[in-house]
Formats: sequence, C-alpha cells, structure tokens
Amino acid sequence: MYTSSEDDPLPFRSELLERVSMDLLSIPPLIFRALRRKIARTTLSEADLNITPHHFEILRLLDEEGTLHASEIGERLQIAKAQMTKLIDRLVALNIVERKIDPSDRRTYNITLTAESRAILEDHERRASKAVREIMSSLSDNELDNLSLSLRHLRDVLLESAGDNRSEQGAPGGPDPL
Repeated sequence: MYTSSEDDPLPFRSELLERVSMDLLSIPPLIFRALRRKIARTTLSEADLNITPHHFEILRLLDEEGTLHASEIGERLQIAKAQMTKLIDRLVALNIVERKIDPSDRRTYNITLTAESRAILEDHERRASKAVREIMSSLSDNELDNLSLSLRHLRDVLLESAGDNRSEQGAPGGPDPL
C-alpha cells in the first residue's frame, strides 16, 4: 500500500479520493438492483398486493412530497407517460391513491395518497427494515458499528453539501430505507 510522505501528500490523497469515489459510486446500483428489488418483491408478496416496485416508488414519492401531478411523478422517477398512466390507474383501482382535479388547472389531475396507502407504506417499511436487518446480520458488531458511523458521516457530508440542515438536527434524512 502506498503511503504519503511529507514531500508528496497530494498524490496519495488524490488516489485515495479516486478510490473512495469509485467505491461509493458502486454502491447505489447494488442497493437498487440486488437489495431493493429483492426486498420489495418479498414484502409485496407478503402484503398480498398485486403491485410492483414502481408502484412503491410512486407511493414513496407522494409520501415525501405530498400531492403531485402525474407528469411530475413520471419526471422524477424517470417513468414514461404511458407507463405512468397504467401505474396510476392500478393504484387508483386499489384505492391506494386518488386523482383530484387541480383547482388551478381543471384540465389536469393531482395524485394524492389515501389513508390506506399510508398503512401500506408503514407495513412495507417495517418489512423492509426487517429484511435489511436479516441481510446485515452476517456482519460483526464492530463491522456494523463502523458501517453505521461511516454512513451517518457520509449522510451528513452529503446533506451539508446540498445545503440541507437536517444533519445538524440529527434527523434521519436521505433516501428511504429499502
């Protein structure tokens, strides 16, 4: 392993930052592809709902942001308009979301959560948290502690760089649990 000397600390720091940035960028695809879909499918099948991970993404976004136009949901989640219509139709049919006419533009509809959807989200979060705990149980206590400290520090750095003050308040912040 290369260690820096007092004469050339920058090459080591630069290499270290490059390695850490590549490591960090490799994590989200693992979370979103491997863990998230596995957990979502497991919790969806246990919840006896015939909805997909895309449906849950819509529910999570509405839970975080409140009422939104379908087009805005599609933009934020990068889902095509035709697919958004089908996804929203399914959620409306299950009484999980409602379409409400936008009072400022009666030609458009806002999408909002129902009381039933909030219960579904709470149940999903509980099941997802349990699944993550099971996956992480193979780590030692020391590894878990180090991981937790590192993730909290990273979250704080990212929130600070985004100008978000939640890190100072000690709020969980950041993306929802899987």
